[in-house]
Amino acid sequence: MGHRFASLVLAGFLATALIPGGANAQSNGDASSSRWGVGFQSSFPAYGLSAVYDLSEPITLQGVLGAFGVLNTFSARVLYRFQRERAYDLYGFGTAGIWRYSTSLYNETPVGVGGGAGIELDWRSLFSPDDGSFPPLFSSIDLGFTAVSFDHYNFNGLSIGAGLHYRF
Repeated sequence: MGHRFASLVLAGFLATALIPGGANAQSNGDASSSRWGVGFQSSFPAYGLSAVYDLSEPITLQGVLGAFGVLNTFSARVLYRFQRERAYDLYGFGTAGIWRYSTSLYNETPVGVGGGAGIELDWRSLFSPDDGSFPPLFSSIDLGFTAVSFDHYNFNGLSIGAGLHYRF
């Protein structure tokens, strides 16, 4: 089941990359930022290198790939922006991911799920709103509830996340 779920999530994320739309402006009205971004996201159960894609005005898709030794993850997040301002957006999110924990003693691949709310800051709008001279950096902070069930350890609880992305 784990590999099948990961394949479906990856296929869905990649399919959105093929949707026509080019480099439309990012939601905050910044004409120099596109719908795409890359960076880092840390929000259990999704942490690692990250790519974001604005599917529509309120909906952003995010894929997170983490490869940290014996623990590897692939997670997908869907963000729904319910309040949009010039320099920040408030959003709710849902996330699901596959965890691959492999050592000489254990080998398991559980699914993790979560959800919560957060804020994304547009640093360009804060530091250079008139001329756009600041790089198109966006950072996020979120708070949520997550659940991952390993055979030898169950994690259910409050999580705090943060991310930094460059839009191009």
